Amino acid sequence: MSVEYNRMPTYTEPLLAKGNTSRGWYGYFQALWKGQPSGPVTVATLTASPYTYSAPTGGVVIIQGGTVTSVSFSRDGVTNYATGQTQGMFPVSQGDSLIIAYSSAPNITFAPR
Repeated sequence: MSVEYNRMPTYTEPLLAKGNTSRGWYGYFQALWKGQPSGPVTVATLTASPYTYSAPTGGVVIIQGGTVTSVSFSRDGVTNYATGQTQGMFPVSQGDSLIIAYSSAPNITFAPR
């Protein structure tokens, strides 16, 4: 079974074609209303602790399992904010980072919006 993802039309695709919304833009707007995700769920491959996960797009990072000691959030790569949580779902915007400290690696999954 094929999964359809929402895609942004290219800059060369006009919004209107012959007085109507073009096919690409119509599909994009329709998918926004349906809540169609922009891509598949992916699993992160961890490196040494602390591991920094940077969100490629807006979505949710899911941290589960392992022995996580802290999770911090950063939007600018300089200032980190402790979340007070070590497991669960963390909503992120494109470019946001989660800094995950652990002694036993957790599973980290990213689900885009």
